[in-house]
Amino acid sequence: MAALTREQAIERASSGDGFVNEDLSFTDLSGLDLSGQDFSHATMTRANMAGANLRGANFSEAYMVEVEANGADFTGAILQRTFFQRAFIQGCLFVEADLTRVQFMISHLEGADFSRAMLAGGILTDSLMEKVNLTQANCTGTNFRGVSMEGATLDCTILAHADMRKVKLLDATFNQVEDEGVMFYGKKPWSGKSTTDHAYADILPYFQDD
Repeated sequence: MAALTREQAIERASSGDGFVNEDLSFTDLSGLDLSGQDFSHATMTRANMAGANLRGANFSEAYMVEVEANGADFTGAILQRTFFQRAFIQGCLFVEADLTRVQFMISHLEGADFSRAMLAGGILTDSLMEKVNLTQANCTGTNFRGVSMEGATLDCTILAHADMRKVKLLDATFNQVEDEGVMFYGKKPWSGKSTTDHAYADILPYFQDD
């Protein structure tokens, strides 16, 4: 089946039929109001969602390689186990979104707002996250290994058991971070008292080598 055109996507959204399992590869969805739509299991390779209203939409287990979504609004959206690779998602809103076990592989997330978002179990390996807002985000067990997070805001962020090794944190700000069992090389850069009784030198040998 051929991928949907922009016109077909607009018609599908208006009809309320949703986009479950649809092929939206290369489809131009930029600027459209697609709030509340169901994109679960959709294939969206190189789809253009820049500036789209995607509030409350469901992208569970959608496949998004090289998508363009700069400035899109994913507020309250469901992105459980969604797969992004080499995606451009600068300045997006993920406020209160459910990104449980999401994967952002080598993606551009600069300036994104993850306030109060659920990122538990996510994988963001080697992505760019400069100046992101992670205020009150739940990042329990999230893999940030190799992420560039310079200038990020982490206020009351839950980083319990997160992998923060090789993360670049120049000019990042921290306040009341929950860091039980977090993996990090060297001295912790955030403020507040650690909630773990273990030294990082004791924790790190139990995890994979570089």
